[in-house]
Amino acid sequence: MTEPGGRRVAIGIDESDFAEQAFDFYANNMRKEDDYVILIHTPERYNVMDASATVLREILEEVRKKVKALEEKYKKKMEEKGIESGKFITRRGDPGEAIVHVAEKEQCDLIITGSRGMGMLRRTILGSVSDYVLHHSPCPVLICKPEVHKK
Repeated sequence: MTEPGGRRVAIGIDESDFAEQAFDFYANNMRKEDDYVILIHTPERYNVMDASATVLREILEEVRKKVKALEEKYKKKMEEKGIESGKFITRRGDPGEAIVHVAEKEQCDLIITGSRGMGMLRRTILGSVSDYVLHHSPCPVLICKPEVHKK
């Protein structure tokens, strides 16, 4: 995909509905024709300390398939939304740190991420990707809250 001179927008994605809602919010409400969209994904981590070589190969193949499927899904979504410029980056490690690192390296103008809507106690114990990104980002951050279904 081409790389025009417009805004560089980083969007954190994974297999969740929250990430898809954040992408859709951007595409439906904020997208500009000359934006360059950088989709950032951090694959799920597995504890492989006691795994045999066979199990390790199976896990790595599963991760590869999941990443490829996610990349294809978002490539299709970008085409459907008329987004012509962008790329997909997979980075290992902590998702929040990965998003911030890629946004810095790619000189992004904006980061968009979903929010799982965890409560205060759970967020304190587990941490929060959106909270990390918000406090460490080199640029403005938009956190998309989960959609609330109307009754």
